[in-house]
Amino acid sequence: MANGSDSAFEVLVNEAPSEESFLTEEAQSFDAFFKTHQGALAGYLRRRTASEEDAQEIVQESYARILSYGYGSSRPPGVWKSLLYRIASNLAVSRLRMDRAHHVAGRQSIDEVDLVCEAPSHEHRITAGQELALIRAAIAELSPKCRKVFVLSRSAGKTYPEIAALCGISVKMVEKYISQALAALRGKLGDRG
Repeated sequence: MANGSDSAFEVLVNEAPSEESFLTEEAQSFDAFFKTHQGALAGYLRRRTASEEDAQEIVQESYARILSYGYGSSRPPGVWKSLLYRIASNLAVSRLRMDRAHHVAGRQSIDEVDLVCEAPSHEHRITAGQELALIRAAIAELSPKCRKVFVLSRSAGKTYPEIAALCGISVKMVEKYISQALAALRGKLGDRG
């Protein structure tokens, strides 16, 4: 009887698919699943990723994860397809978040950036105020006719002939008064002006 059961066991062992053939069948089944869904999944991901390369990487990662879930077990094929697309969607969202985080990471906080202000500094405003006071003092010290000619020229923007006509003097006299005013200003401002 032992010989009879041994021979029956040998028959069962010889007829049963080997582990190697079982793995080959599972690999073939997965390969068929991969080929069936690869194109559609890549198209789905192209609309959700920044580039073709990103889509292809996510396709590969999705299939690797499906394998880690034990593809080929007792679940129906529709479940595997749904799971594949859910994994791919999650990977695409993760990739997008990672890209945004890297983009934001390159930015600096406003507190860390030295900003250039177009407004004059406090020191510059004080210096300008002092120079203006010196200019006013120099103009106040001019003779009344010289002061009037200078103010008409620089503040009112009048030409020399217009000033001559307004003041009842010659153009040559206007030139003389302007020269006197400028010399007085240079004397007051010194190296500053």
